[in-house]
Amino acid sequence: MSAVPLHPEPVANDPATVRWVVPAGLLSVVGVPAALPPALADLARDGVVESVTVESSAVLVTLTPGHTWRAVGTRVRAALSADLEDPSAWSAAAPTTDDDVLRAAAHEVLDGDVGAFVASHGGALRVVDVTDGVITVDLAGACSHCPAADVTLTDRFADAVRARAPQLRTVRTAERSVERGPLRRLLPLIP
Repeated sequence: MSAVPLHPEPVANDPATVRWVVPAGLLSVVGVPAALPPALADLARDGVVESVTVESSAVLVTLTPGHTWRAVGTRVRAALSADLEDPSAWSAAAPTTDDDVLRAAAHEVLDGDVGAFVASHGGALRVVDVTDGVITVDLAGACSHCPAADVTLTDRFADAVRARAPQLRTVRTAERSVERGPLRRLLPLIP
């Protein structure tokens, strides 16, 4: 099997943790695994890795105090790479469904750039429900009556979630429970 692509990103205000971006949908686990796969388990046993948390398209690895990424980063990358080659070696602490992965992806997006963008315009987006690949959100603040809300939901939120969790079917708003499918952009009037 070919190596799984992974890319390290620093975690703000936490030099002991690196977010390793992996292909979306590779792991069917989100949260803290019930047990670490073999290579990462060895590093945990050796006192190098303190914790591992799985996101929809990333694995966060935290080093134990006294270790630095400069000193052990290559070992951690090799262990993570080896463990990602067998996704079945990753076990969830609780059963994980596609909707759990989708919910995690939605929260990751809202905790990141999309949430910051919405907040910078005086709005708020909150996940109300995730069922059968459909995310229901509540639009609040400036978003609740904004004519660009459809663009925010489709071009920003839905696209970012789908990049992390391809099983997304659609995004709906809670207040109307109607799908915000194709963009309803204003078109110029043509006689």
